[in-house]
Amino acid sequence: MHKSTIALSLTLLMSVSCSGAFAKNEPVEIMKYFNPLTERGYLNKSQDRLIKKKSFKVNQLPTISPVANKELGYFAVIKPGDNNRTDYLNELLSKPYINGLSVTYTWQDLEPVEDAFKWELIDQVLDLCAKNNRTAIIRIATSGIDQTPESNDTPKWVFDGGAKAITYKGVDGQSHQMPLFWDKTYLANWDNFLSELGARYDKNPNIHSIGITGGGIMTGNITTPGSLPAYQGKTIAPELKTAGNQLNDAMKKEYAMDQRLLEQHGKYIVDLFAKSFPTARLNFDLDPQVHSRMGQDVLDEISDYAIRRYGQRMYLTRLNADEKHGFDEYRLFLKFRPDTLTGLQLKDDVTGQDLEKISKYALDDGISYAEIPASILLSTDPAIQKPLSALASHIGYQILAKQATIPTEVVSGEPMKAGFTFLNFGAATAKRPSRQLDKDIPSSFRVEIELKDADGKPVVLSYHTPGTPTHTWSAGQPITWEEDLRMPQLTPGEYSVWMSVVDSETKRKISFIDILNNQEPKAAISVDIGKVKVLPPSRTIGTSESVNK
Repeated sequence: MHKSTIALSLTLLMSVSCSGAFAKNEPVEIMKYFNPLTERGYLNKSQDRLIKKKSFKVNQLPTISPVANKELGYFAVIKPGDNNRTDYLNELLSKPYINGLSVTYTWQDLEPVEDAFKWELIDQVLDLCAKNNRTAIIRIATSGIDQTPESNDTPKWVFDGGAKAITYKGVDGQSHQMPLFWDKTYLANWDNFLSELGARYDKNPNIHSIGITGGGIMTGNITTPGSLPAYQGKTIAPELKTAGNQLNDAMKKEYAMDQRLLEQHGKYIVDLFAKSFPTARLNFDLDPQVHSRMGQDVLDEISDYAIRRYGQRMYLTRLNADEKHGFDEYRLFLKFRPDTLTGLQLKDDVTGQDLEKISKYALDDGISYAEIPASILLSTDPAIQKPLSALASHIGYQILAKQATIPTEVVSGEPMKAGFTFLNFGAATAKRPSRQLDKDIPSSFRVEIELKDADGKPVVLSYHTPGTPTHTWSAGQPITWEEDLRMPQLTPGEYSVWMSVVDSETKRKISFIDILNNQEPKAAISVDIGKVKVLPPSRTIGTSESVNK
C-alpha cells in the first residue's frame, strides 16, 4: 500500500494558509459579544450576509406528524461498548421516530496492527441500517474515548513509529495518553488510515455523514483535555483543574500551540477528510479548539474555510450540546444554515427540563438532525418524550403538498399547464447539493410529473424547479406557482398523473405529507393528482379541475 511520506505531510500542513491577516474588532463589534440581545442582527462581512435573529413560530404551523428523510431526524448515539449488540441496535432501528445511528469507533479498534483492518465492526452496523432503511453517522476517535485507563484510541504502533504522545489526567482522575495532533508522524499515519477508510465507505448509501476527527479530543475539535466540556461547570477536584490548566500552558510553551497553528492544523484535517471522501457528506464539529476568545476566532476561520471550499458537502454539528445556548453557537448556526445542514449532539445527562430549552433553541437555529443518546430516545418519561416530540415535528424540512391543479384535457404534443401549492412547516429549508468544481452549493429539489397509461405503465417524466426554489422555502410560507409542462407527442387517450418531489440527479424521491386526496394527512413519496385526456392535435381542450384539501 502506498504510504504518505513524513516530508509530504509536513509540506501539506505548512501549505494550508490562513485567510489573510487577522482583522481588529471595532468597538461596536466587540460589544456584540458582551450584550448580543440588544441587536436584531449583524453583518457577516466575510460572506456579505446580514444575519438576523428570529424565533421559530410553532403556533403558526399545522400540527401534523412529521415524515422522515435520510438526511433528517433523530440519530441514536451508541456508546462504544454497544456497537456490536445486534439485538439492541435492531430495537433502536425499528423505532419509527429514530432515523439512524450515531456510532463512534476508535482507531485502535479498526487498525490494531498496521495495515490490518477490522472493517467488519463498521460493516455490521451499516448492514443493520440497510436492512432497516436507515443511515449512520460514523466517527473515528484518536483520543479521549479510552474504554479502559490502560487503552489508547490511537494504536500503539503509531507511537512506536515515532509519533509524539502527551499524558494528561482526565476527569476520572486517571492518566491518559493522546497524540500531539499536529505531529507529522501521527498525521502521516492518520492520512493513510483515512485513505483506506474512504476507499471502502465513501459511496456507501447507508452513511449519513462521516465525522471530521483526529484533530482533537473525543470526536471533535478540542485540542486540550482541560478544555473538554466535561471540565466545564462541574465540581471536580482542584488538582484536576490545575492539571488541565498546566496542560494548556505546556501545549503553548512546549508544542507551539497558538492561533496560527490551530488554524493551519484545522484546515489541514478538513482537507484530509475531503480528499478521502469526495462523495460522502462530512460532519464538522462547531466546538472551539480551546475555550477562550482565541478558540472562537480559530473556529470561525476554519468553519468559514470548510463551507467556502466544500459547501454543502460539509454538515455542521454542535457536539456536547446542553441547555446552555451561547451567542457564539447561535451566531454560527444562523451564519451557515443557508449553506448546509446543521445538527446537535446532546450530552448524556440532559434532563426533561433541559430538553424543553433545547427543543426551543434548536428550532430557532434551524437544525436538520439531532444525535440523541439511545437511553434518552428509549425513555418513557413524559417529561422527556414531550419536548422530543415537539422538536421532531419541525426538525429539518417538512413539506406539505396542499394543492395541485391539472387540466382535464390536453392536446398531444402541447404543454400541460399545472398549478401547485406547498407549505414547509419545518425549521430548515429543503436543500440539495449541487456540485460546482470541488464545492457543493445549496440548490433546489424538483417536482416530477409522471403520466401513466391505462395499464399503469409510465410514459412521460417531466421535471421542473419550482418558481421559488425549495431551498428558500421558509417555514409557514405557502408557495404557489403555475408551470407549463412540456409534453411529447402521445397516443390519444386517458392518462393518470402522478406527482413527486425528487433529487433529479440521484432520482431519490423525497418523503412529503399529502393532503391532496385524503381526509387525513398521509406520508407519501408519490401521489395521484388526477387524470388527463390527451386529444389528437386537431382537437381543442376543455376546462380544468382542481385537487385540493
